[in-house]
Amino acid sequence: MPESSVIRFISVLVVMLIAALIGYGFTLLRLGRKGVDPQEARSVAKRQARWFALIGVFLYLLSMVSIASLFVER
Repeated sequence: MPESSVIRFISVLVVMLIAALIGYGFTLLRLGRKGVDPQEARSVAKRQARWFALIGVFLYLLSMVSIASLFVER
């Protein structure tokens, strides 16, 4: 990972945004096909987007730590 903490923070925000948008879109599509009320579908999609963002950032940080540990000299 880059040494600058600002770049790290921005990369985490970008991953969160992308994961949230993907989760929101998929949830809206899934609930729309089931015939759920659009207002309720948006509410559920927002909750799912937060969950997707959390899981996405967790996996991103886990992978960055794993990759960084490959290059650490012992």
